[in-house]
Amino acid sequence: MPVRFFISKELKERQKSLLRNNGVEFLGAPLIKTIPVNFNPQEALSFEPTSLVFSSKNGVKFFLKEVPYEKIIGKKVYAVGPSTAEYLKELGIKSEIPENFSGEGLIKLLKGKELKGERFLIVRPKKARKLLTSFLKERGVPFKEVIVYETVENQEVKPKVEEFFKEKVDFTAFTSPSNFKSFLKLFPHLKGKLAESKVIPIGHITEKAIREKGINPLPPPKEYTVDGILEKLLSFVKV
Repeated sequence: MPVRFFISKELKERQKSLLRNNGVEFLGAPLIKTIPVNFNPQEALSFEPTSLVFSSKNGVKFFLKEVPYEKIIGKKVYAVGPSTAEYLKELGIKSEIPENFSGEGLIKLLKGKELKGERFLIVRPKKARKLLTSFLKERGVPFKEVIVYETVENQEVKPKVEEFFKEKVDFTAFTSPSNFKSFLKLFPHLKGKLAESKVIPIGHITEKAIREKGINPLPPPKEYTVDGILEKLLSFVKV
């Protein structure tokens, strides 16, 4: 019987090939979708930030739909994760990325910098952790938050996820707390099957969200990315 694996994200072709080549039957389905939130670009820019923080690729996409690219040239840009940094690079924007792809990792990076005179513009979704803003408040660093999108449950994937879970699923993986919480909202009747699988969280924040719902996941991968998840999965498959 092939190993069956569900992940809360649409996979890239090379990732799909990797799983197929290792005999893994899989389904990648995003459990959340993003909706833009109206914001005032003039208000954001009038703050005159010296640095911008993007926590996701969606944040970059929705922000730059309203703000001309030229307006952020010359400013320091921080990307919390590798996919965000890669997207910025494709747009010709250099960014710094923390070693640990999380809010904690970003704070560790900023602790090693001189922040006097800095003004941070934080581009974020409607729901976000307060870790970075608390750190900046403690340091007396001016900042402004700009909400550019929100996430909602992705109802469109329900049929194919229901179909996939009709059979036993050996491994499941969640790429954010939001995706995990959306799974429970969309499929409350599948929580038992989920708990029976080996659950791989992308990082420790997702791990915490899973534990809070009474499910014991595996430790996160060394690298908090989808590739890190697949590497961890295959370490079990190849045993």
